[in-house]
Amino acid sequence: MNTHHVLETIALKYIPYAKMLSEIGNNAVYIVDGKGHYYFISDKFSLFGYDDIPEQGSERIWNYPLASRIHPDDLVIKNQIDAKITAFLSTHPKEEQTQYKCIYEYRGLAPDGIYRRVIHERQFLEATEDNYLILGIIEIAPEQGENLPVRVHMKHCITGEIVPISIGKETASLLTSREKEILGLTSEGLSSKEIAQKLFLSVYTVNRHRQNIREKLRVGSIIEAVNIARRKGILW
Repeated sequence: MNTHHVLETIALKYIPYAKMLSEIGNNAVYIVDGKGHYYFISDKFSLFGYDDIPEQGSERIWNYPLASRIHPDDLVIKNQIDAKITAFLSTHPKEEQTQYKCIYEYRGLAPDGIYRRVIHERQFLEATEDNYLILGIIEIAPEQGENLPVRVHMKHCITGEIVPISIGKETASLLTSREKEILGLTSEGLSSKEIAQKLFLSVYTVNRHRQNIREKLRVGSIIEAVNIARRKGILW
């Protein structure tokens, strides 16, 4: 029996549980493998703006584009996080990999066309030699805000250990401590002149730092730089 049929058989065992989770709350629930093949997608995804949900057993369920409604900036970060999680799990035996779950918080496009923060939990169910099965649950986050950062933590379900997953480390390392300081003061609404006075610098030096920040973060304005820094956790 090939890997696909093995996972399909395993998924059938968990689908009733996934259906129950979807029915008892306003949660979107799915089952997917590590290669992006979906075995179950609940109809509650309509609450999150998905209006073309394939029927269970339909061939369209394969490679269903659930990522299409994640904010593009947050999706880039989430993909980086997923790569780190995969690398971390690869250092553990298969039987240990299923003892972890990941909890993300990012922006998803709601039916009204507005991005709202969601909590996305992924529980590793079972692993084969070259693949694994995941149960996913998505719900609206209680804390909302346009510039809140992408958040993630990984938890060992038995010991309760929290595994830190760095976000924005690569971006943060691009900025010097002075640039981070100036970016932070800018986020508080201080002008270049006010920052210069506070840090005992010339206005020219502050403006030069702000230009360097824009170039390093590849944005057109310092406000965009502040927003990106907040989303990546460089600023809070």
